[in-house]
Amino acid sequence: MNTLMPFTIAPNVATMKGAMQLALDDARLQPPDIGYINAHGTGTIQGDIAELHATWQAFGDQVPISSLKSDMGHTLGACGALEAWLSIEMMREGWFAPTINLDLVDPQCAALDYIVKEGRVLQCEHVMSNNFAFGGINTSLIFKRWGGAGARS
Repeated sequence: MNTLMPFTIAPNVATMKGAMQLALDDARLQPPDIGYINAHGTGTIQGDIAELHATWQAFGDQVPISSLKSDMGHTLGACGALEAWLSIEMMREGWFAPTINLDLVDPQCAALDYIVKEGRVLQCEHVMSNNFAFGGINTSLIFKRWGGAGARS
């Protein structure tokens, strides 16, 4: 059953975590079922710190995470669709892009399994793509590997 999260203007750990938990609940999955998280990762102090702490609270430090905005910038209204599509493509290929130019994680950020410097080969069945946008609009989507005819095994 979906419940609406309270609306907030500033980045908020509780509402970000709530969006991720609602996605897990809707997909009937547990945190260990997610093999990769595409972070919203805008590079803002408040937003990134809140998002990474929310991710740690929801998943702990076991799920690989990176942000595609480091590769292509913030595409504003298009970022949700582009990053969801690229997350699916990375899952299909079994290779996940790093957060480029992330050499030192700010100590205020949560201790997560950041993909940095080089991409990572991963085989997983589910990925999550997060978008935590202006005005407190929070979205977490989970995608499952397709196993139909012609799919890679």
